[in-house]
Amino acid sequence: MKRIIISLILTAIVLGASVFEVIYVGKKSDDYTDRIKKIDAMLSNNDTESALKECRALESDWDGDAEKIYTLLSHDTVDSVGYGISGMRAYIENDNTDMYYFESAGAKKGLASIKGSEYPFIENIL
Repeated sequence: MKRIIISLILTAIVLGASVFEVIYVGKKSDDYTDRIKKIDAMLSNNDTESALKECRALESDWDGDAEKIYTLLSHDTVDSVGYGISGMRAYIENDNTDMYYFESAGAKKGLASIKGSEYPFIENIL
């Protein structure tokens, strides 16, 4: 009887940790995607100063959160999102908006991929 109780407790802990991971990664991914969209809107309204300031803050926040996400996931996509965010900042600083939007789209796609890879779909399990 003791083994069954211990097994049930361990199963509950594993399930709880899995749910936490999916929710945490999904929320962070959505938050960063929304912030990138906000920067896109600033840049399309020719508010380069605010866009650059927000992009620097985004990059700083990503550096802190990427370590946590990378602990939960071991995907190259986490690194590529970081490179994309750094590229976004660099392109804003150099007034190259065309390449900024290219990097922005890549970062948003990478964030969507990170979020999608955590859902318990058959293709993610196999």
